[in-house]
Amino acid sequence: MRIWRCLIAVPAGFALLAAALGAFAQTPAAGAGAAQVECFANARLIDGRGEVLENATLRIRGGVILDIGTANSGCDITHDLTGKTVIPALVNTHAHLGWEAYGNWGSQYFTDENLIDHLYRHAYYGVGTIISTGSDKEDVALRVKLEQRKGNVGGARYHLSPGLGSPGGGPNPRFTDDPDYWGVNPVADPEQGVRTVRELAARGYRIAKIWIDDRDERRGAQIKVAPDTYRAVLNEAARQDIRIIAHAMTLADHKALVAAGNRRFIHMPFDRAVDDEYLEMIRRNNVYIVPTLGMVTKREPWYVPAFRDPYFHDQVPPSVLESLNENYSPPPAERSAVEEQRSAMLAANLLKLKDQVILGTDAGAVGDFFGYADHVELALFVRMGMTPMEALVAGTSRAAAAFGFDDVGELREGKAADFVILDANPLEDINNTRLIDEVYLRGQPVDREGLSEQWTRED
Repeated sequence: MRIWRCLIAVPAGFALLAAALGAFAQTPAAGAGAAQVECFANARLIDGRGEVLENATLRIRGGVILDIGTANSGCDITHDLTGKTVIPALVNTHAHLGWEAYGNWGSQYFTDENLIDHLYRHAYYGVGTIISTGSDKEDVALRVKLEQRKGNVGGARYHLSPGLGSPGGGPNPRFTDDPDYWGVNPVADPEQGVRTVRELAARGYRIAKIWIDDRDERRGAQIKVAPDTYRAVLNEAARQDIRIIAHAMTLADHKALVAAGNRRFIHMPFDRAVDDEYLEMIRRNNVYIVPTLGMVTKREPWYVPAFRDPYFHDQVPPSVLESLNENYSPPPAERSAVEEQRSAMLAANLLKLKDQVILGTDAGAVGDFFGYADHVELALFVRMGMTPMEALVAGTSRAAAAFGFDDVGELREGKAADFVILDANPLEDINNTRLIDEVYLRGQPVDREGLSEQWTRED
């Protein structure tokens, strides 16, 4: 039994929940302990912006980075990190929290308990910030977010973005086919688009997602959201200081959306090779792109399903691994010439877009698993031609900058003390991000051993 299971059913009982979570909450200790200076000395620090500092000391106090240098003075507590590498906690800008139940999936699992569990699963794998896009149950999500801000819930920092789409359209049919799915915010015309954005702003949202996808038409929605409508949404969002991220998969839609003012995309163009016009547009306008490579590489001959990867085994019991194995359909041993060409095109597109790429996994919607999928995605960045440093920047500082998260994504004075201590250097092998010694969020260690013990236990 997870330690919060018996308590979370009573939403008002968050004080009890916080007590039950204990060390998992990662909130600063009360009293004098919170003011102590904690030093992490003799480490290799990768700052998230592309710089490396050897034999460095990271000093933190009260959940904030005081400074970074080479001296170990003024420390109340010192940790010797000789041979270790420290990176910022990862920032995942695209996932779908709440639905995955590790053996089951559906809207009925979007509860306080399950949502909080997903925040801790991200934290376990060194993800310090997560955006859940377009599929969150608002009353549950806002309640958990509020309690996290109050310090009663730990795990990865939780941001949610409500979804806008054509009437009857929007998310993956896996969501919309659920009989209890609560739906998207429909935007059938510019006027409704403006009203919807204003309503979201009034409710305090600062991020929103819009689906621009032909699949809406294929399943009976009115039409794909029209350019005049999404242009109105983007203009009003700019006035209301809401950051829009557009789900779009074609080069033509990407170009039209950039021209209309969109600056963030879920998915890179999948239908054709990017051209010089598009590259000039996204560079001039500082556009951010979540490639979601994990979603489109599952049929590659080298793909390794999660249940066969020991790194995933830390967060599920053996029965779940057995179920995943039984239901797995492996890709064919041989691929067609068309498939080979598409694979090469995707790799070429990623390499051309690398300076715009940010981390996002789509986990929770497409059979990928929270936290684990982030490391798979980083490895895919490198497999397709990015350097390990470029992948780390995409997963930390650039991802944070895309949404104005000024306190995370970097190891720098004044930033949140969200960082990951690794046993090996990820610049030598990006898979070394998996070799986690400790994760610190808000200046407090995550009890990874305790979490794994609970997740792998058969109920």
